[in-house]
Amino acid sequence: MGIRKRKVQANYLKVNDAFELLGAGFTELNESPSAQTTSKRYINQSSASQSITGYEWTTSFNADQIVSEKAIEYIRNIGEMQLTGPDTETEYLIVDLDKEGTTQGSYRARKFIIAIAVDSFSDNDGELGIEGSFLGISDPVEGTFDTSTKTFTKDFTAKSE
Repeated sequence: MGIRKRKVQANYLKVNDAFELLGAGFTELNESPSAQTTSKRYINQSSASQSITGYEWTTSFNADQIVSEKAIEYIRNIGEMQLTGPDTETEYLIVDLDKEGTTQGSYRARKFIIAIAVDSFSDNDGELGIEGSFLGISDPVEGTFDTSTKTFTKDFTAKSE
């Protein structure tokens, strides 16, 4: 039994019309689907019937403020300037590097439209950090991400073995 390692997922944030890798500087990216449920118990049942009604998807992040990293600068600006609404929204990709597509250098990806919520600028022994969450605005779209051209296309077809 092999447990997937964190490094087989690459994360990208759209900054100024280009996808930037969330790598150097990021110490945590934790995806939380957060299923929303409903429950009802009928008079002839002793247990409730439950179902999933939707999701309140988020990804929490922690990062060091590395100035040369475009994505971190983009996120930092949102928090420092206290931007709201559409000024906080962009695209976010989760790319599975262990699920190859049919063309060389392409992989399964999920694209989310998100709002970036910056919670704090932390002081880690004199080094500045940034913490917050990516908040899901839409349902995920499955597709293919080409790591060389940094382009996302809708739909995914796995490479046949």
